[in-house]
Amino acid sequence: MTHPHAARHPGNIDQNSLRVLAWETTRACPLACPHCRAAAVDFRDPDELTTEEAVAMLKSAAEMGPALIILSGGEPLLREDLEEIAAKAVEMGHRPVVSCNDGRLLTDARLESLAKAGIKHFSFSMHSSDEADHDAFVRIPGTYQEALRAFSRIKAHGMSFQINTTVLPTNSSRLEEIKDWVVALGAAAWHLFFIVPTGRAADGGSEVELPPHEIERVLKYVAENSDAWQIPVKVTCAPQYAQIRAEMGREPGSRGRSCMAGNGFVFVSWCGEVKPCGYFDMVVGNIRKTPLKEIYQGSVELKNMRTPEKLEGVCGLCRFNRICGGCRARAHAVHGSYMATDPNCKFSAGQRDKT
Repeated sequence: MTHPHAARHPGNIDQNSLRVLAWETTRACPLACPHCRAAAVDFRDPDELTTEEAVAMLKSAAEMGPALIILSGGEPLLREDLEEIAAKAVEMGHRPVVSCNDGRLLTDARLESLAKAGIKHFSFSMHSSDEADHDAFVRIPGTYQEALRAFSRIKAHGMSFQINTTVLPTNSSRLEEIKDWVVALGAAAWHLFFIVPTGRAADGGSEVELPPHEIERVLKYVAENSDAWQIPVKVTCAPQYAQIRAEMGREPGSRGRSCMAGNGFVFVSWCGEVKPCGYFDMVVGNIRKTPLKEIYQGSVELKNMRTPEKLEGVCGLCRFNRICGGCRARAHAVHGSYMATDPNCKFSAGQRDKT
């Protein structure tokens, strides 16, 4: 079975259009995951974007969209104005979704208000099908069961959810088991994330780090099997997955380059900083000073990322750089250059072809 999202050929993406906006609504989060991109804290900062600033950002995004709006965090459910912002997004033609983690906050009452605001889909980060393993990883006992109860409530309200699983040393050999569990939960999709060494993950060590040869093994396993799975699967932060699929004679599974950072995708932080994606420790502007549209369409850094010919090292030589492009955030985190080689690409068929 081939899933719809896997059947799209890479094509020419309008570089002035925005397809996905991820907004870090807050850095506050009740959980304490060791791989947290946001290095989340346990309090809401008074300098978070206001409701009015968030609406202005969405309005600017609509001039390039409409887009998928990922309301993330931290824990976005901690914002009491989330419904107001979501409703404004819908009015503008956007499709807002909520990326949350704490099932305790997704009560029936909250689900009703979010549904009225136009939210139809949620994502949850679940890193193991084993309760003890998951709770130990997020550092909060009971998180696993609370999430399962939230999934039941979501389905009861006629809404959908996806599971985001970070591929870790503790779960990389158990993905078949986790996939079956995700399907049994009734999830609409399963997204696999690969670590970028930023935030807490920069100091995560052996608990979160997966060597390149193991990443390659996982990606080949997913590429060989996922088309027949009962659930759509998306790989994030491992753009060489598109190259692996292409070498197998299969469609890459994405529209445009696999690494979307700054190329149809942009991230806005809790205080308005604009980054190519959430895993970047590089700011290209701030919406409090400049409208999002001007930043997205005018940033030199983003324009460079959209130009495969400007990529450096192995990524610059690789014949797959138009469908892969390497992870720009990982290149920046490891090499200090956002245009450098993605260090997680253990091999490059394109490089071999050129040498």
